[in-house]
Amino acid sequence: MTHSLKKLYHYYFHHMKLKSKFMFSHLLLALAPTLALAVFSYNQLFHIITNNTLQSLQAISEQTTATVESNISHLDTVLGSMESQDVFQAFMRMPNPAALTDTAKFQENLLSFTESTSYLAEDESVAAIRIYLDDPHYSAVCDVTDSDLYAPMIRAKGTYWNGIFSGTDRTSLFCPSSYLSPSEIQQYGELAIIHKIPTGIGAEKSHAYIALYFSQELLDSTLQKDSPFSNSVIYIMNERDSIVSTSNSTLSGLYYLPYETVPSSISSIHRFDSLQIMGERVYMGYKRIDGTDWYMITAIPAGNVFEDGRTLLFQFIALYGIVLLAGCTIALTLSNSIIRRISTIVEQMKKVRSGPPVHLNTEAGQDEIGNLIETYNYMTDEIHKLMKQQLLAANDLRISEFKALQSQINPHFLYNTLDMIKWMAKAGKSEEVSDAVQMLSRFYKLTLNKGNITVAVKEELEHVSLYVQLQNMRYSNKIHFFIDVPEEMTDYEIPKLVFQPIVENAIQHGIFEKQTKEGNIVIMGWQEETTLIFVISDDGVGIPQEKMEHLLDGARETDSSSGSNIGIYNTHRRLQLYYDTQFGLTYRSTPGVETEVEIRIPAKKFDLSVL
Repeated sequence: MTHSLKKLYHYYFHHMKLKSKFMFSHLLLALAPTLALAVFSYNQLFHIITNNTLQSLQAISEQTTATVESNISHLDTVLGSMESQDVFQAFMRMPNPAALTDTAKFQENLLSFTESTSYLAEDESVAAIRIYLDDPHYSAVCDVTDSDLYAPMIRAKGTYWNGIFSGTDRTSLFCPSSYLSPSEIQQYGELAIIHKIPTGIGAEKSHAYIALYFSQELLDSTLQKDSPFSNSVIYIMNERDSIVSTSNSTLSGLYYLPYETVPSSISSIHRFDSLQIMGERVYMGYKRIDGTDWYMITAIPAGNVFEDGRTLLFQFIALYGIVLLAGCTIALTLSNSIIRRISTIVEQMKKVRSGPPVHLNTEAGQDEIGNLIETYNYMTDEIHKLMKQQLLAANDLRISEFKALQSQINPHFLYNTLDMIKWMAKAGKSEEVSDAVQMLSRFYKLTLNKGNITVAVKEELEHVSLYVQLQNMRYSNKIHFFIDVPEEMTDYEIPKLVFQPIVENAIQHGIFEKQTKEGNIVIMGWQEETTLIFVISDDGVGIPQEKMEHLLDGARETDSSSGSNIGIYNTHRRLQLYYDTQFGLTYRSTPGVETEVEIRIPAKKFDLSVL
């Protein structure tokens, strides 16, 4: 027995023809394991496919939930935006609104509120908006406008939703059609979001209702679109066991679960559970709709899930059979010609160890070995291309790093400026607010600059001037800013955001460190042959020598009182990345007297075509 196995082993590896060897190897290594896996792993594979189907259904359910939540949130936001208006809130708190109907201010405010609310009602998701008011408030409104936005409280009496509000302390309600009166459904919509609003004060305290009506189709269409199978159903129910929306009214009745039993019947919102309903095995899952008391239930008969699993399994087996047949065919084709040219390929490939690969001059042919030779020759060309592209890739990496450093814009300036604008607005300084907003808008327009990494010098000077003007608005014109740059230099190119970080550093850590909090900043410029030179000087407190040594090496200061030099380092690094290490920043400082920053960049005219 052992001797026979040795003879078979020796024959297979030393005497069997490659054609037969390839065929036998493919059958042994591919077909045999496949048959074994088919016998022993059918149930496991079927289980995996079924689980994948259920996971797909879970993903669809989550997507549907997100869509429903988005629709409801949008409608609730529309309602909240109207409810939160100061005019409306003040009107609701009036104990005797009728006394104000003759005042022009009251009429103007009420008409403005009515107009803005009518505009909200034009939203395509909104069917109608109604405000139900008690007698004093409704009478006051009627004296000013005849808009059908307002309705007397008597129309709400007798509705199911009014009864719910009267019997509970709820302040909002998501209403299915069963909560609404027939006239509401006919005139406005089948569903509604209703908020209860307190009115008056003291003994006169009462309440009003704001109702936003919308169409049943808004939810039904979403559920019908995402229903995974023809005989599956998705339905939404509320805590009072009312069906809010359904993709199939017949099936929602068949696979109905009482509201209180849903969490106990389905173990988790993150999976589908198998339940027996009227003798049928059904996979069911549920989701909570945020901001409401709704559950969204998805019910899929088990036969649908298993059918997909069986189909996928048979498709897998059929596909594997085709691949196996193709593999055997390829093995036969390979064995006919592989010997003649394989040695040539191997020898040529060995030369790769001592240098770059070179072309094979052997005739390629049209078979697999020929394709291999052509692929090898193509690979050789690609390697040579890649060697050339490596230099270009290094340059692209340099530009990418430059853009990444350039994008590090300190957001605190924006926050502080907006805060300043807020206080000016509160102080009634409308002209100053307008100027500040215009300057801030222009500042960030120049900052973004359509994503370009370079700008003209004049735009960079305008950008830093806007920054200083905005700072002076905050600090009472303490910064005296001067620009002495020749006109002919302003059309040259400069990376954006070069001047501003340096000027910001001069203000924050130079001038503002002085006792007077006041000082001068000057930007000068000139050209030396093919180099542009700018010098930014300030008469601040200067920079100590020990800090100067690490200012441009990227090390962060640990002393918060002295600030961080990361903005200066980024500016210096960007210039070196974009140009070369011979360009960038140079600092000179005399503590207590002044600081100068020299900027050197190549002289290159700005390309106006990028604008």
